[in-house]
Amino acid sequence: MRDGVRLSSDTLRVVTASGRHHVGSGAGAPLDIRGIAVPAEPRTRTPTAGPELELLDGVVRRYEARLGPDGPVVFREPAMPTGFPDIVAVFCRHGSQTAPSTRRRLGPEHLRLRLLHHVYSLRRSSAPDIAAALGRDERRVRRLLDDLEQALLLRQTRDRAVARALESVFIATRIVAIEAKIRDWRNALRQAVANTWFASHSYVLMPSERVGEAVSQHAARLGIGLMTYDGSRISVRVRARRLSIPSSYGSWLVNEWAVRHVNHVSR
Repeated sequence: MRDGVRLSSDTLRVVTASGRHHVGSGAGAPLDIRGIAVPAEPRTRTPTAGPELELLDGVVRRYEARLGPDGPVVFREPAMPTGFPDIVAVFCRHGSQTAPSTRRRLGPEHLRLRLLHHVYSLRRSSAPDIAAALGRDERRVRRLLDDLEQALLLRQTRDRAVARALESVFIATRIVAIEAKIRDWRNALRQAVANTWFASHSYVLMPSERVGEAVSQHAARLGIGLMTYDGSRISVRVRARRLSIPSSYGSWLVNEWAVRHVNHVSR
C-alpha cells in the first residue's frame, strides 16, 4: 500500500495489539536526542470489544504477518490532546535505535513541547519573544530553554534559542493516524480531520462492504485517506494528503514516544 500506509522495511519496529515488540536491524550514526518528560509508553484507552476492535486487530495482524520485524512503531489508542486515535504508526529514520540511552526527565511535558515546536517553527527566537507568544513568564521560559539545550534539542547563542537540524532531533519521517468505523463514516472523518493536527497522513478504516462513493468523495475533499479491509486484503480507496511534520507540539509528543520506545526496546 502506498503513501504512508505501506509498512516498509525502511522503518524500525511494530508494536502490535498483542504487545510484542519487534526491533529492526537498521544502524547509523547516533542521533543527538535526549528525552522530554514523556512516558516510555503513552497513556492509552482500554479498547472496547466489538466489530471495530476486530477490524483493527485484523489489520494489525495482517501487517505483522507480512512484515515480521520490519515496520513502524504502532501505538493503539494513545491519549492525545485531540482524543484517542485508534492507531498511530510512527515511521522512523534509519539508525534511530542508536540514539543515546540516557534521558533527562524534564517537565511539564506539554509546555516544553510547545516551546520546542515554537522554536523549530521560527528556527530562532529570543526568550522574551517566546514568553510573549506562549503567554508564559520569561524566567520560566529561560529555564526551559536551558533544559532543552542541555538535552541537545536546541542551541542558545547571543540570547537566542536556535533550532538544530530537524533530522538530528526528530526521528519520525511519517506519522500515520487511523480511525476505524464500521458504519458511521461521517464521525470517522471528523476524527480523522482532528488527527491532521499531529499526523502527516490521516486515514479512515472501514469494512470493504460498507464503503460507497459518498465516503470516498468526502474523504478526498478533506484530504483524508480511506482504507478498507475485507478480512484478508487491505486496500487503499483514497490516498491521504501528505502534511508536513512536525505540524504541532502533538507531532513532537508522538516523536518522543517513538524515541523512548526505540531506545527502550533496543537496549
